[in-house]
Amino acid sequence: MYAVVGVWSMDESRHEEQQRTLHEQIVPLTRKQPGFVTGYWMRDAETGKSHTAMVFDDEESAGAFKRFVESRSREAAMAGVTADFFALVEVVADARGV
Repeated sequence: MYAVVGVWSMDESRHEEQQRTLHEQIVPLTRKQPGFVTGYWMRDAETGKSHTAMVFDDEESAGAFKRFVESRSREAAMAGVTADFFALVEVVADARGV
C-alpha cells in the first residue's frame, strides 16, 4: 500500500467554509478515486494546521491522487489552504484495533 500525506496551513477565518467543502465535496470525491482504501483528515487546534493521510492499494493510484491534488493548488489557495508538506510514501506497516 501507499499513502499520500500532507500538512496544511489553514486560514482560520474560513474554517466553517473549509469544513463544509471538506464534507460536501472533498471527502466524497476522494472516496471515488481508483485504489482508495481509507483517508483521514485531522486538525491540530493548537497550531491551526491540518494533517491528512490517504491510503491507496498501489503506488500508481496514490501517485494519480497526489497529482490531482497538486493540480488544484490554486483553488485551494483561494480557499485559504496551502500545503506545507505533501508526499507520496510507502506504507510499511499498519495496526488496527481488535
